[in-house]
Amino acid sequence: MQYRMADSCTDIISLGTGIYRTPWTVMQATRSVGVTMLFWLCGAFTAAAGTIIYIEFGLTLPRHTIDGKTEPVVRNGGDLNYVSYLLKRPRYLVLCIYAMNFILLASCAPNALSFGDDIVGAQGSERSATTDALARVLAMVAITLPCLLHAFTRRGGILINNIFVVMKVAMVCSFPIMAIYAVTRGGKPNFARANMNATTSFAHIHSDVDSYTQGFLAVLYAYSGYNQASYILCEIDKPRKNFVRGIVIAVTIVCVLYMLVNISYMVIVSKEQQLQTSDVALQFLINIVGEKKAPALLASFTAVSSFGYIIGQTFTASRVKQEIAKEGVVPFAKFFGENRTLFRRFRSSKKSSTSEPTPLGALFLHWSFAIFLILVTWPVKPAYAYRILVGQYAYIVDVVPSTVMAIGLLVLRFSSNWSSKSPMPFWLSVLAAFIYLLANGFPLIAVWVPPAKGAVTAVHDIIPGTPWYLTGLLSWSLLLCGVLYWLFFRYVLPRIGARKGKEFIVEREPVFRTQNGERVQWHEIVLHSWVVKREPEKRPGYVLDSA
Repeated sequence: MQYRMADSCTDIISLGTGIYRTPWTVMQATRSVGVTMLFWLCGAFTAAAGTIIYIEFGLTLPRHTIDGKTEPVVRNGGDLNYVSYLLKRPRYLVLCIYAMNFILLASCAPNALSFGDDIVGAQGSERSATTDALARVLAMVAITLPCLLHAFTRRGGILINNIFVVMKVAMVCSFPIMAIYAVTRGGKPNFARANMNATTSFAHIHSDVDSYTQGFLAVLYAYSGYNQASYILCEIDKPRKNFVRGIVIAVTIVCVLYMLVNISYMVIVSKEQQLQTSDVALQFLINIVGEKKAPALLASFTAVSSFGYIIGQTFTASRVKQEIAKEGVVPFAKFFGENRTLFRRFRSSKKSSTSEPTPLGALFLHWSFAIFLILVTWPVKPAYAYRILVGQYAYIVDVVPSTVMAIGLLVLRFSSNWSSKSPMPFWLSVLAAFIYLLANGFPLIAVWVPPAKGAVTAVHDIIPGTPWYLTGLLSWSLLLCGVLYWLFFRYVLPRIGARKGKEFIVEREPVFRTQNGERVQWHEIVLHSWVVKREPEKRPGYVLDSA
């Protein structure tokens, strides 16, 4: 199994629909302006801490022996590489759990549902089943087109993604600009004093941990995306320089913009309006441009943001799924792990063709499970399906691996010679890991705290018709399914048919290329085989000098 990495880069900024959809969820969960703003501030600190951790792991792992020296060489995969390094035993356990849940949930389905909802319009319980079905069909189209785009052209996909990034940043920037103009020249009501006053913003705080958990999970989802660049490190030109600079700039932009947008909401929309409306961003635009123009304007913002996020995440998530396939823990691993050229015969006949191979199998896997999630949530309203899938994604794909990474980094710092390997200062690494552990450990545990009796709000208010333990139950059921899959792969499969008495072996021969003094994994030959139990052959790999 051989694949080839490219040596250019793409800038991916995590700006989906979170900043438009999430504020309503957070306000309904906290029912407090002060707690809501604290949640968004904590989300910014969590994103900053996560950035430091991903830079540290990304520039330190994996490690290879080259010319007798052990040194780090960047590769695609992100969390997959880091949690596998931290939890090596039992063998294949972490790989099976991570593979099953990432393939299922990292699929763009939530943003696709949001896209379909926005195009159709008139969200709410009064909308007909036919209209909801149309929204889901549009969601499937929104997933299919980016997959075809990235399958056909790698460079074209990057170019279109970057165009959407510029558009998304411009749209988010328009919110604080509109708020400033409305207050200074538009003569609109200013609720800043009532909402942001320290003596009133924390008044009537409730103690429902369940609601706080759902609200904070929504915030974590809105900020998630700083890990996307680590998924495609081999795609970045001069990764040790550009990865650090790019992720720091992107996260800084996102954190500043998100805080400014939420402050804008608090200035233009009163607390009572935020609690009574079905969408805080919509109420903001209604107060600015009026009821006639606001719905169409918000729908255009969220549709562009959703589709742009789908394009970006399709590119990154498919690379991780390709890395998962190379580990051999999924069926048809060769098909899902290789790069291929779509319409090779037709395109090779053109002398001017500069097409690059793309992960066709991984893109098909990505598309298949996104469609599956849209279909399996068909009985639920698209808006509610969006919130359910967001909770699952935030919990399993973000919170669980992040908690493992934070604990693992603290263990490495205090019980090994990790400091000699890591480029990060000791104090900064430990501080980031501690913040990251607190931020992700809270929803990891608190999701099992039931709502208080007589609570003003609870998760069933945010997602009607669902029990309070839905997120925790579904998440841990999926994690348990990962364990069951590992038991089958590790202990049942080797006892069936021709595999009886044999063990699964993965032999890897990485090839590194030197780019501007930096070593990057250029391609890798991967052999999957069932052999009589023995020690696997260790291949150190070799280096290609840059042209």
